[in-house]
Amino acid sequence: MKAVPERIGKFTIEKVLGQGAMGVVYQGFDPHIHRRVAIKTVRKELRGDGGDAPDSIAARFRNEAQAVGRIHHPGVVAIYDFGEDEEQAYIAMEFVEGRNLEQILAGTPLLPEAQLLHIMDQLLEALAAAHAQGVWHRDIKPANLLITASGQVKLTDFGIARIADMGLTQVASMIGTPGYMAPEQYTGRPIDQRADIFAAGVLLYRLLTGRPAFSGTAEAVMYQIVNEAPVPPSELSLGRRPKAYDAIVSRAIAKRPDERYSSAAEFRRALAACAAHSASAGDATVIVPPGHWARAVEAAASAHGGAPQGSSGFTQSAPPTGWDAQVLSRIERSLASFVGPMAKLMVRNAAKHCHDVASLANEVAQHIGEEKQRQQFIATATGGTQLAPRSGATALGSSATQRAPATNPPATQLAGEPLTDEFKAHALQVLARHLGPIAKVVVKRTAERTHTRGAFITALLDAAEGVDRTVLQRELGN
Repeated sequence: MKAVPERIGKFTIEKVLGQGAMGVVYQGFDPHIHRRVAIKTVRKELRGDGGDAPDSIAARFRNEAQAVGRIHHPGVVAIYDFGEDEEQAYIAMEFVEGRNLEQILAGTPLLPEAQLLHIMDQLLEALAAAHAQGVWHRDIKPANLLITASGQVKLTDFGIARIADMGLTQVASMIGTPGYMAPEQYTGRPIDQRADIFAAGVLLYRLLTGRPAFSGTAEAVMYQIVNEAPVPPSELSLGRRPKAYDAIVSRAIAKRPDERYSSAAEFRRALAACAAHSASAGDATVIVPPGHWARAVEAAASAHGGAPQGSSGFTQSAPPTGWDAQVLSRIERSLASFVGPMAKLMVRNAAKHCHDVASLANEVAQHIGEEKQRQQFIATATGGTQLAPRSGATALGSSATQRAPATNPPATQLAGEPLTDEFKAHALQVLARHLGPIAKVVVKRTAERTHTRGAFITALLDAAEGVDRTVLQRELGN
């Protein structure tokens, strides 16, 4: 392996951040301004691949510097310098400490609604700024969105961007990422900013459903994008996402550019209006505290076995030694009703240094914003049946003094009973342990279309995709 250079241009090199076929990305330091930078390089031998041709690697590399140099926006990774030396061409850019969205979705496939809206809002704002400068990104995808621990979204990799009025990078229209390319990119028709609208719509589809809008071989994906519409997001999410998003996604990924949103700003306004309508209808997702972004980044680090750029690393979420897995699972489900899908990681990390249920519950309760909710969680976590402490620790109470489990009436006696507000509240508490804040929407919509307790439970079991059906049925008391 080639030795890490001490310096590239004026920048001192600290370490390698990543490498591939075209070159290496380094972490560097600007001694003049005293700031950390990321330095992307392209290998010397690749600069001779027809470097003056608009679709060459060298031309695409220069294009990235020129394209981003036009844009001054906090949602776009800034470029500080471009240069060439005897070894490579390089771009010095803003160092972003975080993870890309692809990595985050690997750790948390279905983000809370508030988080996905926050991501889309920032992306569309950044695209609006780029489009205003005549720059079309043409490769919007999760891997090109960086997310910081504070929830800042940064758009990066303008290597195949099109600059409207400079005649730069007449790169072949087929360049892009399958699954996110607009129909006109496949068919060779003229391309403008609405290709980015299409890709952003595909991204929204994945955030809503946890699945790609188009999948299969490259040929199958191309055929689907040009000819077929994907299943509406609400049908795949089984009530977890509002149906109103279906129309927004459908317009964003319309086959004909003139049927899509005409601008990123228009797309952004449509999403904002949808979110406001959901809030007024009582389906508002809990606002995500800033700390949840750090935990989403942490989950990505755990999923990929490494730390974000520049961080000291994050702990893994494997069950800590000495704890009963069922005990931790119960506490995780209870915490999930307040903080969402990051509950497991929080509990597992805290359990590494807590020695009984009470101390564990009190520590992880600090992730809950409101004092009343914190106390509610602590009472639930420490007052459950058979909550055993960590091995060797003092028990919270002997099994003889703990409450005996409640005896539920036989299911046949309950199935035909009318659906009551009391049981709906019970179902919400149970389902929230598994689904997080979105449980409120699932319970509300399921109750609207069922009238008996039995039908309500059956519909909930069908809607709670990914949850152990037997466990959920037992917890619901049927």
